Amino acid sequence: MKFPRTLLAVALSSLLVLTLLPTATPAAPGPERAMFVFPASADRTTPAAAVPPNVPTTGGWIGPGAHLLITFDSVPGTIFGCTANYLWKAGTTTYLGAAGHCYIPPGTTATHGTGADYNPSGTHVRVCVSGCEFGGETGFIIQGTTVALGAVAYGRQTASDGDIGNDFGIVAIPSSQMSRTTPTMPVWNGPTSGSPGVGLGAVCFYGNAAGLGETVATKARAGVVTVIGTKAWNAVLPVFEGDSGSALERCTADASGAVHGTAAVGIVTHLTVGQNTAAGTTMARAEQMATEAGLTITPVLSAI
Repeated sequence: MKFPRTLLAVALSSLLVLTLLPTATPAAPGPERAMFVFPASADRTTPAAAVPPNVPTTGGWIGPGAHLLITFDSVPGTIFGCTANYLWKAGTTTYLGAAGHCYIPPGTTATHGTGADYNPSGTHVRVCVSGCEFGGETGFIIQGTTVALGAVAYGRQTASDGDIGNDFGIVAIPSSQMSRTTPTMPVWNGPTSGSPGVGLGAVCFYGNAAGLGETVATKARAGVVTVIGTKAWNAVLPVFEGDSGSALERCTADASGAVHGTAAVGIVTHLTVGQNTAAGTTMARAEQMATEAGLTITPVLSAI
C-alpha cells in the first residue's frame, strides 16, 4: 500500500506526529507531538463512582464514538483526547479500540512485538458517559462524568515516514461497565458487517474533534474513501485533532433514502493536511496487529 508523499501526517489525538516529505528516503520526523496541556482548573470531569455499575447513564455509552480521556504516568499534567472505535472481543473479554497513539505515550513504539518499549500499566483511560464537552468554542474545557476502563492490552503507533496503517490499540472494559456498552455508532448506526476488503466510496464516522466536534451535527461526518489496501486507507474526510481512533464505516442509503453505516472499514488515525484528506488503519490490519499481544480479536457488530 503506497500513499502520496507530498503531505503532512498529523495524528488526531490532539497531537502532531510526523512529516512526510517528497524525498526518495524517509524524512526526519518533524515535531513528534504538540500536546495540549490542560491545567487542573480546565478539567471538570467527575468520576461516576456513585452510579450503580449495571445502570447505564443517560446520554453516555462505551462503544463507537465514545469520548476517551487518557493520561500517562510519563507525561504528568497532560490529558489526551481521543475517540473510541469498535468493541472487540477476544475470548470472554471485551475491549474498546482506538488509535495506538492514543494508548501509548510520546516517544514510544509499542507494548508488544517488534520494537516493544512500553509497559502499558503507565496508561490510564477514562471514558465520558454523561455531560461530555471538549474543545471547540469551549476553549478546551473538559467536562462530564467519566468511568475508568481497564488495562491497555495492546498498542502500537506510527513510527516512521510511510508507516500509516500501523496504528491501533485496545483497552479492556471492566465487567462492571459492560452494561454501558453498545456496538452501534451514533447517528449513522451500524456496523452490520466487518469487511476488511471494503473498496472505494462513501464512508461515515463519529469523532470528538477538539476544533469542530462539539455537537452531534459536527461530530457525525461523512466523506469518500479514495485509496484502500490491506494495511491502510486514504479518504477525503473532515477530521481534526481528537478524532483519532474513530470507527470508519461504509455509508449507504436504504430503500427509504436514509443513510446509515454498514460495513466496518477501519480506524481514523491521521489528518494528511497537504491534501485535506484523512488516513488510517484497516480492519484486517488491526486484527493482525493484535496478534502481537497473543490476542485473536473480532469486532462486535450491531443491527440497525
